[in-house]
Amino acid sequence: MKTVVGTPYYVAPEVLRGSYDKRCDVWSLGIILFVFLCGYPPFEGDNNKEIFKNVLKQELTFDPADWKTVSAEAKDLVTKMLCKDPEKRITADDCSQHPWFKINHVTELHEQEKLRVLRRIAMFRQP
Repeated sequence: MKTVVGTPYYVAPEVLRGSYDKRCDVWSLGIILFVFLCGYPPFEGDNNKEIFKNVLKQELTFDPADWKTVSAEAKDLVTKMLCKDPEKRITADDCSQHPWFKINHVTELHEQEKLRVLRRIAMFRQP
């Protein structure tokens, strides 16, 4: 695939470079997970050009004020999904096997995290 398509906030770096495959979908899902966990996208800008530049160049960061109640497992999964090098990015199959999905014990932190994600999904769907 070589056509540059996608919504600016969700487009993977390799899409912007013009050569991509199905791994770009893991990136987009990682952006969605990031937004659900903290409420805003990881790479922002005042216009599409700035957003694209930040997708390509800006390091992924977790603002402590917004991420202090997010589990280490969730941050690890997001980090692996938003790896700028698609060759090193976690696969969809590996995502489903990630410890964040395998948490057998429900701690208060994980329960709060799940509720926060569900609230953000509900808010996202509202007009």
